[in-house]
Amino acid sequence: MERELYYSKDGTKVMIVSPIAELEPMLEHMDRLEYKHKYMLIIGNGFDLSLGLPTTYRNFVESCIFKKMYVKHIQEKKKNKISKPTLLDYLYGKKFTEKWYDIEAALLEYVSKRPDGSFVNNVEEDKEEYELLCKTLIEYLSSLFKTGNDLKQANMMRNTIAGKFLANFTPCDNLIYSFNYTPIHLIINAIIANESLNPIRVHGEIMEKTIYDGNLHDNSIILGIETDDISNVAPGYSFLLKSNNPSFRSSNIAFDLLNSKNVIFFGHSLNQMDFGYFEAYFKMLESTVDIDRQLTIITKDEPSRVAIFDNLRKMGISVRDIYAHIKVETIRTDNLMDEESEDFCKYKTLMREINPYYE
Repeated sequence: MERELYYSKDGTKVMIVSPIAELEPMLEHMDRLEYKHKYMLIIGNGFDLSLGLPTTYRNFVESCIFKKMYVKHIQEKKKNKISKPTLLDYLYGKKFTEKWYDIEAALLEYVSKRPDGSFVNNVEEDKEEYELLCKTLIEYLSSLFKTGNDLKQANMMRNTIAGKFLANFTPCDNLIYSFNYTPIHLIINAIIANESLNPIRVHGEIMEKTIYDGNLHDNSIILGIETDDISNVAPGYSFLLKSNNPSFRSSNIAFDLLNSKNVIFFGHSLNQMDFGYFEAYFKMLESTVDIDRQLTIITKDEPSRVAIFDNLRKMGISVRDIYAHIKVETIRTDNLMDEESEDFCKYKTLMREINPYYE
């Protein structure tokens, strides 16, 4: 490569390498990647929370629907003279000890090897309780859409930050992946009445007939755990693995991530359980310089922003390298009420990039 000549103050000729001078000609002659999607939106539970929907696992465990199921469960145990703690007992107990309740993390903890090397061994009872847990979660999430006033709920969601964001996310060259169980197509239709936005549901969803008819069958939510170390999972409990679920399907998420110019995570924690879907993408960001790519993370507040990057670090990803290789923006929704804040300016810029008619 060509080197540039620099001179010291005393006139001595010095030859040095200029990194910028070397890099710019390379960039000028690089073939630009033709991206399949301009924007790819990935939504997690924080998106539903931003819509005003009480969808945390703590909301679920503290709901009347869960409590009613659990009381019946206790009565059945007494009737059958079962005294040892089982899966539902463990999950219910976690709500008293965990500030941020994550049922899937609790499931993994329940089936993992104990400090003394032993494993839980209630396979038959726990499998039945797991199926009951899934049905109860479906029932709870369905109940969130039985307000008796669909127009009122639609207006409520439409006026939230997530609702306004979705209303400006036009379908042309854009893509949505949802990791939530909530019926995102109903949410989209309630907010913008646009059936051309057809999100891909990674972990299934509750069906429309369940909401309106109370039919809990034919639902395909994929609740469970995922781990590469199966030796750490108690024998007989592989039914909890998401990839063993009969409803588990292939998706093009890894391909789509690599072929999207701007990837937006809205309300997803990038936790260990789902990281396998994103690993190839973040590994690529670590090692590839691309001035066209952008990563945008929309989250609630500063603690959640830090937690997301800490999750990436736990998975062996260098956040520093990603910042050095592509454009990274983070937007904290708690700050968007302040029109003077940096978050508001970044949000407004993003909205205008997505929708030129945004005001």
